[in-house]
Amino acid sequence: MEARGVPCVLLATGPFEGLARQVGESYGFATTRIAVVEHPLGGIGREAVQERAAAVVEVALRLLSGARRPG
Repeated sequence: MEARGVPCVLLATGPFEGLARQVGESYGFATTRIAVVEHPLGGIGREAVQERAAAVVEVALRLLSGARRPG
């Protein structure tokens, strides 16, 4: 979708951020937009996952609005 001009954000937990960047670069996206979610997501309850997701929404929205790095 990025190649078609549609901004995208990849969600990854901390330990997988580097891998996410490598994969993005391998597809030609040197500045992949990545919103980092607290690790882990597996093995935790639904409520905890929702809290972690809520914590990264603003970052994802900033990235979709044109920022290439969170902050």
